[in-house]
Amino acid sequence: MTSWTLSWNGLRTVVELELKQRVRSRRWIWALVGWFVVIGLISWLIVAATDQVRGGGASDYSAGAMAFGMITYFVLGMGLVIAPAFTATSINGDRSAGTLATLQATRLSALELATGKLVAAWLAAAVFLVVALPFIAWSMLLGNISFWQVLVTFAVVFAEVAVVCAIGLGWSALVSRPAGSTFLTYFSVVVLTAITVIVVGMLALLVTRPEPVRVWGLNPADDAAYQLEVERYWQEHPEGGDEPPPPVTKCTWYDDTESVSHLDQIWWILAANPFVVVADAAPLPPGSAANLSDYRQLNSDPLALLRWGVRRMAIPPALERDRCTPLYDSLPGYTVEWDNGGTPRVYTSGGTLVNVSPVQVQPVNVENPIWPWGLGANVLLGAVFFWVAVRRLSVPYGTLPSGTRVA
Repeated sequence: MTSWTLSWNGLRTVVELELKQRVRSRRWIWALVGWFVVIGLISWLIVAATDQVRGGGASDYSAGAMAFGMITYFVLGMGLVIAPAFTATSINGDRSAGTLATLQATRLSALELATGKLVAAWLAAAVFLVVALPFIAWSMLLGNISFWQVLVTFAVVFAEVAVVCAIGLGWSALVSRPAGSTFLTYFSVVVLTAITVIVVGMLALLVTRPEPVRVWGLNPADDAAYQLEVERYWQEHPEGGDEPPPPVTKCTWYDDTESVSHLDQIWWILAANPFVVVADAAPLPPGSAANLSDYRQLNSDPLALLRWGVRRMAIPPALERDRCTPLYDSLPGYTVEWDNGGTPRVYTSGGTLVNVSPVQVQPVNVENPIWPWGLGANVLLGAVFFWVAVRRLSVPYGTLPSGTRVA
């Protein structure tokens, strides 16, 4: 039988052996109970914090989007922590115990052994994720969360966990010592989740450089004259009062130089981050895809916030600046409010939005999804480690490291 033969009976045999070995003790049950209690407590804290942050009761707003997003992040993070425990020592642990050679001496192929171990580990990890479903249903009851959103989001979460299981399986086949393969598996998870963010932060300094920009505002001469007028006013009226209003009618285009960050050159490093993949894959309510910025600001959705941040990085930097709109905050009858993206908006005293600037702010939309590329890269990475595991399980052996136990 070749190493790449796969049959249903062989796969089922390996899966059953692996699962029976894992559920043999009662520690499995206690681990599930502990996990249920922990995620229940965290979910309750998330919902309570959501209510506190939004400043009202559940009847005043829908906390579903915020609670669902934060619970999803927590479940994904814990899933990435739990998954390596099921495969990081799956092969070298059995080899050290002398049980792997017994299975290799049967008609089971290397592909059946590797696939069975991977499926069993993924099912074991999936049980922990399924335990979280009651709390996901809780967030659905809070509003604005559909069954389709839950289905797609957690399908991607399960896929990411399967990738981590495959990575752990590959390391357990490559490294002879269980401690070493466990460390390398967790380090791989850290690289995908945390180190990619650190790398982007460091590279941001390298892609920032001075560039010419067009500015809509008071030109340097008019701005200097206005500042001199304000200074003269406060010298003549030290007791206070209303300072002269800014001459917004003199706002015009002029050229200036600013430091511009070209994050569009490095954003792709985050595309394979599991948290970015899940956030970008989460379906949005109808009508919110055209302008993700408005939806993010109105709903405080953590998944939409991360999706907006990465997509905003992918947009080339605007070379036009608006320095006139903030001046309206000093004019009677107007107020200026800043959204979470740093864009000023002018409102009249009656609350009417007024467009006072020719600077166009490009909306962030979801027309071109990122998550298929990120998930595809992760699946490819997992496939490489899985291929390594199959090759290392193939018999007869080629060259083994010194001290490796065979039987």
